[in-house]
Amino acid sequence: MPEFAPLPPAVALDRLWTDRVRLLAAVERATGPTADGWTPAEHLIHIVAWQRRLLTWFADDASGRPVVRPEPGWTFDQLDALNARDYEASRGVGLAAAREAFEQAHTEVVALIGRLTPDDLNDEHRYAWLGFPASQTVAGNSFAHYREHAEWLGG
Repeated sequence: MPEFAPLPPAVALDRLWTDRVRLLAAVERATGPTADGWTPAEHLIHIVAWQRRLLTWFADDASGRPVVRPEPGWTFDQLDALNARDYEASRGVGLAAAREAFEQAHTEVVALIGRLTPDDLNDEHRYAWLGFPASQTVAGNSFAHYREHAEWLGG
């Protein structure tokens, strides 16, 4: 099993806010679609889709429902198709609406991280449905995802 550096909730929250600022600055500076053809709004809506999945996984766990990742009817082997489906659904969404959706999802992720203890984030056995520390999926679907898309947007 690979070793993961512990991620305290306070550090996760700091990274979330720092990388949010970086992402939104890159969105504001963007002058058009990125090399892949995605508009800044489409980048934000893509991130929102993954934040909503993250929130659903933890909500399902908290309520005792089975956690299905990435979502019902889809496997991680189908990520390109899932992202393509989300992209098609995001076409035509304006930047203001995308920002509003992003801010709402961001706020909910902040609340989620605020509820997680250090053990919740770092104990590889805490969430058996993951099979690794939750810090990895929290990062990958929040601040690390913000950073990735900020870079694609030129930020």
